[in-house]
Amino acid sequence: MAESQLQKLKYGDELMEAAEQIARGKTGRPPAAVRIYFEETGKMKNASTTLLLCKFCHKEIAGRAISLEGHLKKCPNAPEEARPPKGAKKEKVPRSASDMAFGGGHGNGNGGVKGEHKHSMKKLCTVTTSMEGKFRNLLVPKLAAIQSLHLMLRDKRSSHLQFKHHADRLMRIMAEEALAVCAVEFATVWTPNGMEYSGMRPNNNLCAVSIQRSGDCLLEQVLQCDPSVSVGKLLIQRDETSAEKTPILFYSKLPPRLPTFDRVLLLDPMLATGGSAMMAIQLLRNAGVDEANIVLVNVVSCPVGLSYIFDTFPSIKILTSAIDPDLNANKSVLPGLGSFGDRYYNTTN
Repeated sequence: MAESQLQKLKYGDELMEAAEQIARGKTGRPPAAVRIYFEETGKMKNASTTLLLCKFCHKEIAGRAISLEGHLKKCPNAPEEARPPKGAKKEKVPRSASDMAFGGGHGNGNGGVKGEHKHSMKKLCTVTTSMEGKFRNLLVPKLAAIQSLHLMLRDKRSSHLQFKHHADRLMRIMAEEALAVCAVEFATVWTPNGMEYSGMRPNNNLCAVSIQRSGDCLLEQVLQCDPSVSVGKLLIQRDETSAEKTPILFYSKLPPRLPTFDRVLLLDPMLATGGSAMMAIQLLRNAGVDEANIVLVNVVSCPVGLSYIFDTFPSIKILTSAIDPDLNANKSVLPGLGSFGDRYYNTTN
């Protein structure tokens, strides 16, 4: 059949069937044009270069499948079984008063969620900045990796292995930062290329005291960075039956020469009310450790706990990777990441 003879091709049953299959695809929109085989050239060619004749209303239409679909929707003579299915209209979800308060979205159901998310993220940044300005001994590393790891830790869908993997990565960063904070000696060395390089020399007179059991996660990372660090243990748990979550000391094992260390790292991933950390700091002070030589290291803290500790011990240093703005009725940080110890050791319900 010559190509000129195909300039007007009757919309036959086979072509209609092919177009109908495309029109009724999963997406509702055909991905490509209908193609026709030309015997004269032996090649396939897009039907969009020709004009087709609808067999129902006998009108000429463009040959692209999208146009065929559109024509079938409007063709007055086409039977219902040949028409593409009509897509269901999406109902607009009414925005609640809280969504309106956050000012999110523009006429869609997710607007309030987006607005709330932007509001909470802005609040996180504002709290961190204000707390750093308020307390000169508060250290919050600004690393892109920390934010990415926090995303995985805070995701409630993260499995135990995912949580542990990303928690170890984050705590390794915090361990390195903590050891850097403990450096007290400035030194200059010569490189193999005959050039000078200056910096703070790592301190080898350190002690790390973990508040069990979550503190042991941080302790493991500190020991991987510096195996020579001396170790102390404190078992302090909150009384969950009390309204104020009063801390209770169950066990204490500290090195005898604790006051002689240049720095003492106090390790506890979560700082909420600050009760457990305050008790641990007081135990270190009673053992003879100078307040200025204590570095509290944690993953997530909040203004309530930070203010409580700094108001009592202003010379202490606190290194944290995030500051969450609020506490809930159960005295847990918000937005938080759940129970760190339970998620890390896989003891959740």
